[in-house]
Amino acid sequence: MIKVFNVKSLNETKMPPILTIMGRTNSGKTTLIERLIGHFNQRGYKISIIKHMKHRFNIDHEGKDSFRYREAGAFSSMITNDEHFALVSDNVNRLSPLALAERYLGDSDLIIIEGHKDVALPKIEVIGDSEEPPLIESGVSGIIAVVSDTYAHPSLPCFKRDDIEGIAGFIAREIIGSGDS
Repeated sequence: MIKVFNVKSLNETKMPPILTIMGRTNSGKTTLIERLIGHFNQRGYKISIIKHMKHRFNIDHEGKDSFRYREAGAFSSMITNDEHFALVSDNVNRLSPLALAERYLGDSDLIIIEGHKDVALPKIEVIGDSEEPPLIESGVSGIIAVVSDTYAHPSLPCFKRDDIEGIAGFIAREIIGSGDS
């Protein structure tokens, strides 16, 4: 089993395992993650996802109450009902996806971060049709497997994009620590 970086939360509970799925733009990361979520959900796993982006974004909609609260100067705004909640907050401390996972996603069985190639976590690279070389050839460390229909790495496990059973089994064994994929 691959040693997974775990952190302790404020209440000293063990963090769920965290995996990064990364690759060049339009390589198929989101599609792979969607399929893995479906696979693991059918087996009773609680999967949480963090999408790491380098550019600005806004999920509030102009005119809605949560947008108005933030426009009025609220540091954080939450909307909730009996089924869901969403939090919009300033990231003044520039918390990393790992720190956010520790703070908010401790009830998960697996946390997948899409992107964030510079963190010291195990990574699966999805390689598509980009003209740019794969990230594994660009010095990105921590890559434990490759998903591609055309690229094969000589010393890492390589999976075809449609081999969701194989990819999920690898993640279950090597990241989650379970033989149940």
